[in-house]
This record gives sequence, C-alpha cells and structure tokens, in this order.
Amino acid sequence: MNSAQIHLALNHVPLFLSILGAAILMLGMIKKNESFKNLSLYLLVAAAIFTAPVFLTGEGTEELVERLPGVNESSIEEHEEMAKISLIVIIITGTIALAALLLKKNAMVARVLLIAVIILSLVSFGTMAQTAHLGGLIRHSEIS
Repeated sequence: MNSAQIHLALNHVPLFLSILGAAILMLGMIKKNESFKNLSLYLLVAAAIFTAPVFLTGEGTEELVERLPGVNESSIEEHEEMAKISLIVIIITGTIALAALLLKKNAMVARVLLIAVIILSLVSFGTMAQTAHLGGLIRHSEIS
C-alpha cells in the first residue's frame, strides 16, 4: 500500500469523527448522559489520532500525483496549507477532549472543557471539510 492509498483510505475518518463527536456530545449534554459524553470524547481523540497518518501521507501522495495530467500545483498547495490548519485545530480538539475525559470528576472544569470541545469539534469539522474540498479539487474538475 502506498502513501496515496493510505491517504485516500483514511482522509475522511477525522472529518466524520469530528462532526459525529460534536453531535453526540451535544446530545449527551442535553440529555445529561455520561455515556454519550464519554463516547463523543473518545471519538474526538480518535479523530485527532487518525489525522496524523492522513497528514503524514500527504507529502508522498503529492509526489505521486503532482505530475499527472490535469493536476494543478496551486490546488495541491492550497490543500496542503488548509491541511496544516486542520491538523492544528484537530490536535487541540483531541487534546482538550482527552483532558475532559481525565478531569471529568471536577464538574465545573469538565463543563467548561465540554463546551470548548463542542466549539472546537465544529471548527475541526469546518476546517476538515474545507481541506477535503480542496483535496477533491486536485483531481475532480467536476466539483470546481
């Protein structure tokens, strides 16, 4: 399996985990359901973890596709820049989600962290969605 295959196989995982984590966390907070809250936090930590191999295989994927017909180098650069932003945001989200899991015994701190995680997970989804869109523009002219 080469870097492009790994990149393509995993690149939507953090995107969907971030929105799913946000939705389950909101539901858990509305229903006051600790299991939902915990599940959502684990999903967001997983989203951050899955982002690492996606990001790390990006450069190898670029090397494989940059010379293919119809590939625009500026599209690759825009995708790469947005991917850096997404990586930072999802790592922060995952780190705060992990902190919320570890500090859930302290109700006041946990509540602040959960609210921060909801906001950050939605921001993560937005940056990941934009990154995915820009990645799609590299080879899919039908979406431009």
